[in-house]
Amino acid sequence: MSVHIIELKDRNICLRNEDEILIQSPGFANIANKNPVFGEDARKTARLHPRHTFSQFWSQLSLDPLVNSNNHFRHQADLAFAHLKDIARQHDLKDEVIFAVPSNYNRNQLSILLGLVQSCEFDAVGLVDMPLLMAGNTDNPAMTVYLDIQLHQTVLTTFSFKDNKPARDKVIQIPGTGLIALHDSWVNMVTDEFIKQSRFDPHHNAETEQYVYNQLEDWLGRSLQDNEILMEINNKGSVYQAKINRGHFEQRVRNIFARINSELEAIAGNNYDLHLPESDASLPGVSLYLKNITAVREAMLIENCLTHLDHIKGDAGSLSFTASLPQSKQQGTRAKKEQSDTRPSHILVNHRAYSLPVSIQYGPNSDEENNNAIYLEAGENGVLTFSVTKESVQLENSGSGAIQINGSSAASSSALKLGDVINLPGASTPLQLIQVE
Repeated sequence: MSVHIIELKDRNICLRNEDEILIQSPGFANIANKNPVFGEDARKTARLHPRHTFSQFWSQLSLDPLVNSNNHFRHQADLAFAHLKDIARQHDLKDEVIFAVPSNYNRNQLSILLGLVQSCEFDAVGLVDMPLLMAGNTDNPAMTVYLDIQLHQTVLTTFSFKDNKPARDKVIQIPGTGLIALHDSWVNMVTDEFIKQSRFDPHHNAETEQYVYNQLEDWLGRSLQDNEILMEINNKGSVYQAKINRGHFEQRVRNIFARINSELEAIAGNNYDLHLPESDASLPGVSLYLKNITAVREAMLIENCLTHLDHIKGDAGSLSFTASLPQSKQQGTRAKKEQSDTRPSHILVNHRAYSLPVSIQYGPNSDEENNNAIYLEAGENGVLTFSVTKESVQLENSGSGAIQINGSSAASSSALKLGDVINLPGASTPLQLIQVE
């Protein structure tokens, strides 16, 4: 029988095997109709039925009675169980399952989860810390922090490398900084722009408000690619328009990321390596307000799980929680050879990561691509050339205007390190040196 993995990230519960992602289902439930619905269908109607929508049953997994009593579910655990059964039904899941769980789950929540599984047709054969699989195999001598953006909060998990194995240390929860808070901030910004530019308030009725939430991901993606975008809302035959750019999204979430950055500095100062999934590294504001970023491939979770399967997998009914991993031979070799190698591997440009070495041409009307050059719109003309040596990454600037590195004026030739932020003269978006594993 094959082993499946369920990633309990409440913003998008993920069922996968070693080859592919099978099902993704956001942690939403809607009971407005006779039969409850879960996942994406529930998320897309959350603003239409706010009193009948639930989204905290995974983050607050417990047996405490629901505040909004109903005839379907008694407590959060009932909702989680129904969602789990819905995911299993979609794939006819009856195999062995390893659960990758968030770091903030306590013993009681893990016990409740295993209790739910006992009533399912599949067996739980492993419980493992999800950030551990994404960031716990680091051999960086600096502190490693994993950033987990959940629906209702952000969780910071620190890891240390001691006694030849990576282990989880601290877990910090930051309420009100999750994906829902980010989306609410962006939707409020979009609403403000429609009011200013078209004298139309999308919050005026639930249908248009829900439409804005449903369109948000598309508008975000377009702004990351094209910078300025045109948004449209059709309300009762009348079409309303508003223009926004990437900077609108970045500025609106400044306070949220400032709170996260403050917690990072409190637990790690400036000497840390911030790991987060590639998809989160591209969110507006992340590269602008956070530093020392290492974007982790989403496949890292399944790769590390399979590498350490013998250590993680146990017998159904007698499982222990895995919060540390043994050091593999490959890790040990890499630790010896590259322990001091913290060089950046990519540069983040307009929320896209380009591998080093690379050249970037910039100017006031740089909107065409030629050969391998990357063009950026800026107030001055020039070319940035990033070269890689055994010791560092070297930057050469051929432009006449002065660039800044980490807020200070830089020479035409500079050595760069992981996390450095580069500002071009007259450009709206900075560049950042990151490391992609």
